[in-house]
Amino acid sequence: MNEPDLSRLPYRRPPMTRGIDPQRINWLWRLICELGSVDSREVMEALHAAQVPVDLRRVDSWTVSDREASFFPITLAEMERNLRCVLALRHARAEASKELQRAGAEAPDAPAKEDGAEGDGAAGSDEGDPAPLEW
Repeated sequence: MNEPDLSRLPYRRPPMTRGIDPQRINWLWRLICELGSVDSREVMEALHAAQVPVDLRRVDSWTVSDREASFFPITLAEMERNLRCVLALRHARAEASKELQRAGAEAPDAPAKEDGAEGDGAAGSDEGDPAPLEW
């Protein structure tokens, strides 16, 4: 069968199948969260990092159906802010991870023991590298 080369055909916009209320776009927020693997805790953490006071109940309320009692409408402005905050948080995490990897790669090896001395548990055995940090 001959399949058309879709990159050569003209682009067509899909028809609008619903009226858009910029004060109630929870359905779009849910799609974005699902597609981008965004969960409520990450959104709350990102908003807190941007100094936006919000609790987990409010963040969860943006992802439930408008038929549920816990529903709270999200506006277009809120959605944009949330997305920008999540992106900034993810970028900061990626940069921090790169810095940690770089610091780990640049860390010197354990210092060589002087005069060929062996560690035998005698006095001074507490000298040396501290326990590794856990992140």
